[in-house]
Amino acid sequence: MIVSMSRADTPEGELYLLDKDNNLARLTYNSRHENNPAVSPDGRYVAFNAGDEHEMLTWEIYLLELSTGVETRLTDNNVIDAHPDWHPHEAKLVFSSWRDAAGNPSPTADIHVMNPDGTGQRAVSPSTWEDNDAEWSPDGGTIVFKSTRNTQMPAREEIFLMNADGTGVRRLTTTTGWQSDHDPSWHPDGHAVTFNRYEGARPWTDMTNPDTLPLRWRELVPWNVHAVDLTGNVSRLTDHAEMIGLPTWNADGSALLFLRLDLIVSESILVGAHHRLMLLDPDGGTRQLIPDDRHTPTLEYYGW
Repeated sequence: MIVSMSRADTPEGELYLLDKDNNLARLTYNSRHENNPAVSPDGRYVAFNAGDEHEMLTWEIYLLELSTGVETRLTDNNVIDAHPDWHPHEAKLVFSSWRDAAGNPSPTADIHVMNPDGTGQRAVSPSTWEDNDAEWSPDGGTIVFKSTRNTQMPAREEIFLMNADGTGVRRLTTTTGWQSDHDPSWHPDGHAVTFNRYEGARPWTDMTNPDTLPLRWRELVPWNVHAVDLTGNVSRLTDHAEMIGLPTWNADGSALLFLRLDLIVSESILVGAHHRLMLLDPDGGTRQLIPDDRHTPTLEYYGW
């Protein structure tokens, strides 16, 4: 089961369910931005963050029951709460929260956990660095996340592990230059983590600058999928000249899903991109999961 965000029907973006015929069925009908969906292990619920796209302090975590469409708000903190992920036994949710020790908005995120009903919220990585993109290990004992705690630079993230209670933090990847590692995801056997690595010539954060990206896009690629084992050995899984990211394994580890952005350039200026969900098969071949349609220009974060 795959749930994704698309702006095909609204400029803010809604959630869609990919059905068995590879069609996207709309799940949400709101005037807010919805993103970072995470499907529960039993397939009954989707956790996601939602709020005003232009006022990020409104971003909170919500729960959607797929069978009924009933939606429940889990956080109400007046800070950015985002990027939820399920414990493998559905006992907890892990998420990122941009708040300080007093609960006020913070420019950097920490990793928090809570019960599936929104109670019991607590920080497991309180720090002065950026900790984000957390995901539970298959056995629920470890959390993988990205952090700037080693580089102490906002555009130089690396992949870290910690115990579920926040102890035992250790670094898995090391970056150089403007390299930056994002969106870690566990292999189902728990012995490796996939992630996407940026290797451009400028800080990746320049991608958010509308005056820089269209003209300097060549300096803001490539992004590719890598894997790292628990001893820190890194290998590249894709070799794309532009942008590939958001790697996620299927349940048995036989296929890797990722998002490929094929850039649209006119007279050397970046004017858009085709967003294509791709599968990497065991033989190394790739295939497009959803044929090009009205969702292709805006398909983004997804949960599998």
